[in-house]
Amino acid sequence: MIGATTAYRSTLANFDAAMRARGLLVLMMRIPITMCHGINSDGEYPLTMEHLHRLVEIARELGFNSIDYNQLDAWRQGRDLPERPIMFDFDHPAKSMRYEVCEVLARCGYTGNLFVNTGWLNQDAEGYGEKTMTWQELAELLEVGWHIGAHTVTHPNLSALVAEDPAGEKLQWELETCDAEIQRHLGIVPRDFAFTGTSWSSVAEEKVKARYRFGRLWIVGAHYQADGQEIRYADLVGVAGEDEGDGGPPQAARYITRNSDPHRLPSMEIQCPLIHDPESFRAYLLGALAVDE
Repeated sequence: MIGATTAYRSTLANFDAAMRARGLLVLMMRIPITMCHGINSDGEYPLTMEHLHRLVEIARELGFNSIDYNQLDAWRQGRDLPERPIMFDFDHPAKSMRYEVCEVLARCGYTGNLFVNTGWLNQDAEGYGEKTMTWQELAELLEVGWHIGAHTVTHPNLSALVAEDPAGEKLQWELETCDAEIQRHLGIVPRDFAFTGTSWSSVAEEKVKARYRFGRLWIVGAHYQADGQEIRYADLVGVAGEDEGDGGPPQAARYITRNSDPHRLPSMEIQCPLIHDPESFRAYLLGALAVDE
């Protein structure tokens, strides 16, 4: 088994080398990006520590290397990425991020990107330190190599918010306060942002562009809430093609590429039918390796 695994990895490495020599790997690179909200045993698609490990282990077996938004930014400016890059994104400072999730990723040599809605980290907030991390625990994730981004304070629906706040003053407060709290407790200024839920607005994007390098969306199906209306996710991000039979957007919309809008980056939710099953997860990662001749 060990010999077979070694031979398989050697074949993959030779394939990558050949593509790079032809100048195709960089130009046509697809970066898979997953997302979840931590360990959660509830719902139709539960995510236990064991299940998360099965998925992350698939990435390790296929030779993927985790990257953060600093590396993604450098790549967009012409620098190289590790072989077979992947992004493991997470939203919300849930307690499991510091322990179960961090442990699973660390077993495979990976780190994650965590987007923090700071209202959860108010010491007077319900569940603070029990269901959520403390600021000290969040600092510990930083110390082991995790990347921290902004995710507002109160986690509003951004599509609905624009109707009651067309000038974006409330959203401006959300962004400024979130950034200030992260800087005060962690000593860093967030440079990247995750939109809340499957909600987006043109006002929100304008303000996000003014503050952050990247804005990241969240794929749980084929549709999105944008400026108070439901639209196809593919139309929002400008990807042609029909939605897929699994209920999600076109395959091309599920990966970061050279052509991705930096403020409309995708992320694939693990706790939904698109990639929850190990074989679906494997197929998603293998899709990143497909290069059209």
